[in-house]
Amino acid sequence: MALALVVPPLAGACVDAALGSGSGWGLLVGGVIGAAASAVLGARRGALSWVVPLPVLVIALLAAAVHLLTGPSGSGGKSTSTDLIRWAVAAFPAMAAAECTVLAVLAVRGLQSLRTRRHDHA
Repeated sequence: MALALVVPPLAGACVDAALGSGSGWGLLVGGVIGAAASAVLGARRGALSWVVPLPVLVIALLAAAVHLLTGPSGSGGKSTSTDLIRWAVAAFPAMAAAECTVLAVLAVRGLQSLRTRRHDHA
């Protein structure tokens, strides 16, 4: 479950870094894929309390790590904190999309569960 959550956004962040686009489409797509896979696997294992908050944290940490490793090296201090604010703003759409994906997967699984219960009781 952890690999399903970490590998896709890491690959997307690396693609973004290689293309020089910062936290962009690669991170967003990778985050959505990782969030969906971890939500499906977590729902099957009953680990929803871990699945719901983790995609946002993983994406934030990966975006920060990739930015710090590949970002322009400044003189430190003010420029580093400004750069960190920029990556956080750039990574926010990926974090929001991942969380919405988790909630959508959980909603679909909940509807399937309700449908199954109605069918069994009918």
